[in-house]
Parts: sequence; C-alpha cells; structure tokens
Amino acid sequence: MKPFILSPRYFLATVITLLITCDFLPAQGTSQQQPGFYDVQLTEVYSYTNIKFTGDYSSFQSPSGNLVLGRTEAGVTIVIILGGGTLTIEAPEAVQEKFNTVFGAYPLKISFKTLYMRLNPKEYDETFGKMSLTKAPNDEALAKAKELYDAKFLASYHAGPRAIFPPYKTKVYEYDTADMGQISYEEGYWLRLIRISPYGKVYPSNFVNPKQKYALIRGMQRISVETE
Repeated sequence: MKPFILSPRYFLATVITLLITCDFLPAQGTSQQQPGFYDVQLTEVYSYTNIKFTGDYSSFQSPSGNLVLGRTEAGVTIVIILGGGTLTIEAPEAVQEKFNTVFGAYPLKISFKTLYMRLNPKEYDETFGKMSLTKAPNDEALAKAKELYDAKFLASYHAGPRAIFPPYKTKVYEYDTADMGQISYEEGYWLRLIRISPYGKVYPSNFVNPKQKYALIRGMQRISVETE
C-alpha cells in the first residue's frame, strides 16, 4: 500500500493548528483518533435568516435558507450554505489589475447559489456559533450538502478522509455562482483566488495577506515588549 504523505503546506497547517487550537483537542484516553486529524459528520440541517460574514478582503450575506454543519469531536470546521446570497471580493492593490483580467471587473460583486466553507472551530464559535440557527430536517438539503462535501472536501486541509483544521483566521470558500461558475478562494496568512472555468488565477503562489502579515508582526512586537 502506498503511504500517505502530507504536502509541506498541509504539514505546516497541521503544526500551526496544533499550536493554536490545542484547547480543542480531546482529553487523553477519550478517543483512539489521532489528535489533529478528525472524522467529519454531516447529520443535521438548520434554517437561518440574514447570515452575514466578513473576512479580510471578502464578505457575503444570505437572507435565508438551509445550512449544514460539518462537525468533528473538536468542533465545527465545515459550513455549507444552500440558501444563496451575494458575495463581494476585493484584493490588495498589487493584484487588482490581474483581478480585473480574471473576473472582468474589480471589485467582484456577484450572486452565489451555494457555499462550501472551511474554517477553524475557534473562529466558527466566534462567528456562526453566535448566530441563531433552527433545526429544520430536510432530506433533500442534507443530500445536496453531502454532494458538495464529497466534491470539495479533498481540495483543502485534509489527511485522506479526515479533516485537518485550517489555522485560526484562515478560511476556504468554494462558491458556486450562476454568472461565473465556481470560484475558489482562500483567505488566511496566504491569499489564493481562482476562477475555475475559464481558468484564471489572481494571486501568485505564496502571496502573503498584508492584513494578517502586519497583524502577526504587531502581535510579535507586543509579546516582545511584554517580556522585556
């Protein structure tokens, strides 16, 4: 059997995740599952009204619809929105010209039909976890969510069939839109934005997010001052 090997990026993500999210790891002896690698369960459908979410260079809102959560024993790491809504994406000045070439406009403001989203459980608790969700059993919605999960899960932060948590403040968005097809966007310490068809890539490889880079520097400076 061919051994499973983590890519350097996933290895780094795993190390960062274990350092940042250690509070979410189960107590020793409570599970045979290897810490840092989690089975995901999609079992419940929720209804919502007026969801809004804002990242560093993007935001979306959805007035109402169904939502399915991907839960692990250490928290929620997947949010699947089936209600549709509106999406806005901007970018640092250095790539705005390329952005316009790929999407034909800057900034991008567009409607989406579905969203598959990966995030760290801590950030889920700070955002979606504070919203009002109502259980709304719906076999059709659950089947659609599982279809999206099967299609998208292996694209980001996984070790085979198990989930690896994205580093805190890192989100992966997989949008399905009517006008531009599928859009894949990662927003964390690195930025990645791709239009699937026709293929177009906005950011060069390993493009550092200026907002998180400066936040990291400020945090390190604060720690240095406090320890002097």
